[in-house]
Amino acid sequence: MTMRWPSPLRHQQIKYLLQRSRQELLWLSYQLLPPHCPLCGKPLQPKPDGSIATLCDLCRNQCQSRAQAHCPRCDEPYQASTITSHQCSQCLKTPPPFEWIKTAGIYTEVMAQAMNQFKYHGRATLAKPLAQCILDQLGDEISAYRPDLIIPVPLHRERLRERGYNQSLLLARQLGKVLNVEVLAQGMVRSRPTSPQSLLNASKRHKNLHGAFKINHNLAPQRLILVDDIVTTTSTARACSTLLSQQGHTVAVVALGRASLK
Repeated sequence: MTMRWPSPLRHQQIKYLLQRSRQELLWLSYQLLPPHCPLCGKPLQPKPDGSIATLCDLCRNQCQSRAQAHCPRCDEPYQASTITSHQCSQCLKTPPPFEWIKTAGIYTEVMAQAMNQFKYHGRATLAKPLAQCILDQLGDEISAYRPDLIIPVPLHRERLRERGYNQSLLLARQLGKVLNVEVLAQGMVRSRPTSPQSLLNASKRHKNLHGAFKINHNLAPQRLILVDDIVTTTSTARACSTLLSQQGHTVAVVALGRASLK
C-alpha cells in the first residue's frame, strides 16, 4: 500500500486549523482562568496571535525605561536632555575591566518592588518576566556581542541557603534559554560572606567586595556575559570582571536595572 502525503494546499489547511484551534483553546483558558500581571495583579489580555505578555504594559514600560543620555561604557544615566555617547568621568578616570554594562532600564519604583519580591519574598517565578524585559531591550545587542558563555554573579553559600536561590542565576538561565547560550552556573564563587551592598556607600561597597570572588573554572579565553540583577556603583561588575579579564576573558555585563546612590 502506497502512503499518500497531503497536497500542499491540504497541508496549509491543516496548519491553519491547528493554529485556529490553539488560539481558541488559549482564549477559552483565559476566560476560565484569566492570567494576571505578576507585579500589579491587573488582568493580562491575549495578543492577536493568541500569546500573552509576561507583564502588563504599565509594569513592562516601568521595567524598560532607559535613560536617553547614559554612559556607553557603564550605563550611568546622565542629567542631560539630549542623547550623548560620551563616557562618564569615572570610566574615563578608571577604565573598567568590562567592555560595557547594559541594563533594561533605570531603577524605578515598580522595578524596586519587583526586585524586593524576587529576592526577599521567594518569588522565583518572576525570573521569566524580568528576564523578558532584558531581552526586549537588549536581546539584539547581546546577540551582536556573540557571547560564548553566560556567568551569573554568585551568592555566598550562607545567603544562598537563606534565600533558596541565586536571583542572578535564574535570570541568566532564562537569558541563556532564549539566546541559546550556555550558562556556567558555578563559573564564579563568592568565597566569603559580605554585607549587603545596598546598605553601603560607594567607597565601602568597593572595600566590601575586595577578595570576595574567585573563579571556579579553567577555561580557554571566552566572550562572557556576566549577569547581575541591579547595577549601582559598578563595584560588583568591576570586581568580577577584573578576575575574569585576568584569565584572558572578554566580559560584558547585563542587568535588569541601573540605580544611582541617593
